[in-house]
Amino acid sequence: METSTPPQGAPASVECRAAKDPAVRLLILAAMLLGYGAYCFVDAYIRHLPEKTETINDVLKYWLNHGGGIVLPLLGIVVLVKAVAFLRRKLIADETGIGYVGKDKIGWEEVTSLDTSKFEKKGVLGLRYSRGGKEGTLVLDSWKLNNFRELLKLVEAKVPFALPQ
Repeated sequence: METSTPPQGAPASVECRAAKDPAVRLLILAAMLLGYGAYCFVDAYIRHLPEKTETINDVLKYWLNHGGGIVLPLLGIVVLVKAVAFLRRKLIADETGIGYVGKDKIGWEEVTSLDTSKFEKKGVLGLRYSRGGKEGTLVLDSWKLNNFRELLKLVEAKVPFALPQ
């Protein structure tokens, strides 16, 4: 594969930071889990509600408040950590290859094919690669990455397989 200068309009390197929309959804979910977990915790351990367990609804209320007061905030913290980790992701593509910061970069010569089955409807492109006898796919999602058009120009210049127009 050639590593000469990119064709007209293709950048020499592209930096794609994480888009904010997916992280905002995760942050909203984390806030809901933390808020409802705090509500359940207050009901169960501070106000001591509900106490009676006569019907199935009372039993379910009891277990939701007592279990939810512990489990839901923990789930909220996990989702919050995932959202922050998602926001910190950064993809870099340059003359040598493509990859996320902190992970092994995939060389352009290791790319074996492009998966364009979801490109038209969802804007998702899969770079299939082979490294050391192992196959893998790097998913490039236009909803999760900023600067996606520039990234596509660079991928089109570096990978000899045609992208859909």
